[in-house]
Amino acid sequence: MAFVLGFDAGGTFTDSVILDGINQKIVSEGKALTTNNNLSIGIRKSLEISLRKTPLEIIKNIKLVVVSSTLATNSVVNATGCRVGLILVGFDKSVLMNENLIKVCNNGEILSIKGGHDAEGNEKDTLNLKDIDGFISNKKIESIAIASLFSTRNPEHENEIRDYIKNKTKLPITCSHDLSSDLNGVKRAITCALNSSLTHLIGNLLEDISKILFEKNISTKLMVVKGDGTLIDLKTAKFRPIDTTMSGPAASAIGALWLSRKKNAVVVDIGGTTTDISLIKSSYPLRSKKGAKIGEWDTMVEALSIYTVGLGGDSQVLFNREKQNNNLSIGPKRQIPLSILAETEPIILDHLKKQSNLAISSPTDGIFVWKKNIKNYPNWLSKVEKQAYDKLNTKKPLPLSEIAPNQSSYGAIFRLINYNLLEIAGFTPTDASHVLGMYNEFCTEASMLGALILSNQKNSSGKCISDTKENISKKVLNLLYEKSAISIFDFTLNDKFNEQEKNSLFKNRIFQDFIFSDKKDIVDLNFKVKFPIISIGASAKNYYPKIANLLNTKNFTPNSFSVAGAVGAAVGSVKQTVKILITKGQDENYIVHHPQKIKIYTSIRKAIKDTKIEAKAISEKKCVEIGAKSIKTKIKVLKNEFIINKNKTIFLECNVISTCYGQIL
Repeated sequence: MAFVLGFDAGGTFTDSVILDGINQKIVSEGKALTTNNNLSIGIRKSLEISLRKTPLEIIKNIKLVVVSSTLATNSVVNATGCRVGLILVGFDKSVLMNENLIKVCNNGEILSIKGGHDAEGNEKDTLNLKDIDGFISNKKIESIAIASLFSTRNPEHENEIRDYIKNKTKLPITCSHDLSSDLNGVKRAITCALNSSLTHLIGNLLEDISKILFEKNISTKLMVVKGDGTLIDLKTAKFRPIDTTMSGPAASAIGALWLSRKKNAVVVDIGGTTTDISLIKSSYPLRSKKGAKIGEWDTMVEALSIYTVGLGGDSQVLFNREKQNNNLSIGPKRQIPLSILAETEPIILDHLKKQSNLAISSPTDGIFVWKKNIKNYPNWLSKVEKQAYDKLNTKKPLPLSEIAPNQSSYGAIFRLINYNLLEIAGFTPTDASHVLGMYNEFCTEASMLGALILSNQKNSSGKCISDTKENISKKVLNLLYEKSAISIFDFTLNDKFNEQEKNSLFKNRIFQDFIFSDKKDIVDLNFKVKFPIISIGASAKNYYPKIANLLNTKNFTPNSFSVAGAVGAAVGSVKQTVKILITKGQDENYIVHHPQKIKIYTSIRKAIKDTKIEAKAISEKKCVEIGAKSIKTKIKVLKNEFIINKNKTIFLECNVISTCYGQIL
């Protein structure tokens, strides 16, 4: 007998599944609320629910534990990773002005120094390691990312800096050439910084799971799902946490395929923080051609073709008095629903009752904040931020209206939330579902009061934005339905239109009226998604019949839909790919850009022959180190040549790609 324990630690729920690896059947499943301040609590509860439903003999025969997680994805979307010190080597000074690089460091620091290489791997400028001494001692930095110009052609300078820093700090270090062999220095630097920002988050998650397994006497191999749906070992996951950024969505896609057995479908996984959209064609999940897109970031992470949008059951609903049409906005940030907060902090009901009876409502009513940890504020906070932080002297939720009486302190509070120092709760689609009787898992009274407060908000004309708590809840859910439908439509058009063309379409009011309005008048345009939707996630059954209807397609919600991510984790396999580039050098030489060094050849045939052997050996070694068995390897040689005529070509470059597949059980 061989059984697999699959985990999916999401932003809102933590799911577990025990799967019969031989007969491919689900033995038991568990679901618990994710406890973001202490992940081990939710993980333990979910596992205990599964174990209570499982015979002891089966528990003793668990041979593999696999984890998928949306936590890294949510961290990137919400910008809650640790502060990164990004070292740029050899880049033009104009790169420093790139707003994306500044933003991706999460309020960290950027250092630009001389060095780097050219396209052939030759040193561009001499590297002076002393240039980084002051930078790495900056207390604001929690992890370090190193990106050198053309490091994919020669990683020497990145390796030198890494080795130098290792002797001076215990901070986690990421080199960009370890993550991708593709060109595009800025994109690679962004990917590197994202990896660096996730090291603590993923490391803590895996340590928590290891401790709990030990407590439950489950002693077996622990693995993690990558963004392409395949598995990696613990060591690799800690070194390359960026690979786990899409592990939750990938596991959900694999799980949806396994549960539904559909050949063609749009898979939509709605969680608390994000909605993840993927595509199944001919029984295989579609892979990304250019790397994972995570929120606003285009990365070099190998992944399934998944579009993640900051839209879920716990999406932040905000009121804006000045907006002319709809005064509400939803997402991309997440906040804890009032219904969930009231379960552990019933004191908020008193505050909500008081606010609901006010003659004039404030936009800050119905919102609560509190410290994630009781400790002194970081020394890099501004004066206004320090003052706002000091007002929160406990870990108990306090009304935002009491601690942010003016615009200055209001802005400071939201910056502290973005720094991951404070937690926030407010009205969400989950609360709207409680008000309308679609969901009753948590405190409905808190949701009712929150809806009443929101409906009493006044627009620029001085009128309440809704007449009842039920109608405001319908407005919130309709907003969720419409944004979800547009996101699915957007994703399905990726192969046909570029971003600019899609934006001009989706921002067109006439187009949106045709999709969402029931009144078609004289003209009626029917938009249809031809593939059915497989909807998974805790709230899939509540929301997706209506969303599918907007897109004129069918919705299919399979059994065990709410734990599809854990199922996908349990049925995963291993894949390791090694890509080595060969370019044309000077004097009729050929340069092999090995992951750790450069090799020079005078014969292209010899270069390709040796590189195929080396790439195969590296990919197979990686698979074996992870723990794969029954491995199979495929090698591709992709030549890029300029054709002069039928008989003559000029060699430009060549990629040798070795992909090794294997199973764990």
